[in-house]
Amino acid sequence: MAVGSAMRSETLTPPPVDQPATRDIPLPSRRLRIGLGSEPLDSAVSTAEIPVAADDVPATQGAAVQSGPKPTSGGRHRLAAPSSALKARTALVAMAAGAGAFALAGPSIDQAKPAPEPVPEPQVASDVALAASGTGDDLGPGVAASVPESDMSVFDDQLPQGTKIAKKKEAARQAALKPEVMSPLPMGTYDLTSAFAPRWGAFHGGIDLAAPLGTPIHAATDGVVIEAGPASGYGNWVQIKAPDGTITMYGHMSSSGVQVKQGQKVTAGDIIALVGSEGFSTGPHCHFEVWKDGKMKIDPAVWLAAKGVRLSALH
Repeated sequence: MAVGSAMRSETLTPPPVDQPATRDIPLPSRRLRIGLGSEPLDSAVSTAEIPVAADDVPATQGAAVQSGPKPTSGGRHRLAAPSSALKARTALVAMAAGAGAFALAGPSIDQAKPAPEPVPEPQVASDVALAASGTGDDLGPGVAASVPESDMSVFDDQLPQGTKIAKKKEAARQAALKPEVMSPLPMGTYDLTSAFAPRWGAFHGGIDLAAPLGTPIHAATDGVVIEAGPASGYGNWVQIKAPDGTITMYGHMSSSGVQVKQGQKVTAGDIIALVGSEGFSTGPHCHFEVWKDGKMKIDPAVWLAAKGVRLSALH
């Protein structure tokens, strides 16, 4: 009793705790951890260090261990520490819970996989960059800088020449499209009433194309007008000499119906006169003749057919 009173009377100052004090907890054997049985926990293998609160540090830690019986009163009342078997079961449950969480997460979680690199921003247009840097002209949103006009004065003299050349080319193209020989009256505008043959006791040296008064008469070939005016028996006529020497003659027009002059150049298809009924005529028509080499009359129907020109049927 005297010894106990002497121990209570001692003033024990606990050492300062700079670092969390730890204590070793015996680790259960592998057989016990996997649940194969119980064994006496006589192994003192250190586990991971577990921090201990300052209140749990015994007063005698860091000082000499006092001999004699432990005091039965005067200390703090604490709950009894859990048994070693309970601690072993708790550790086993914790390990099982960790394994289950890993199994649920799966191996797809790559802890070492680096974070994705940031996507670079798209390059800004050069004009926007210049505007932002202050080196370009800021004309406001949606307004682009105008391009200075080119000097077009050098083309002022060339434009009329180009226009003239273009007109010549177009005229040549249109001339190439025209046939070399054409019928004096288009198909469907006349009736063939007389052929190259004897008629009324004389020989009819041409063909008659009957048509309404004023129907246009076209040049059968290219050439030069060698006659254009009054003619005995024909009222008025027109003669055109082609480059090969062939002469085509058109008769029975009125004086006002003659549309060309002597010495004028014409092209096949040009309008040279209008249908009339002057001279020895029984009705409005165009009398058409062909003179080979300008001296011999030949059948106009045969000549036109040889040139690819069709005529209406003879009535």
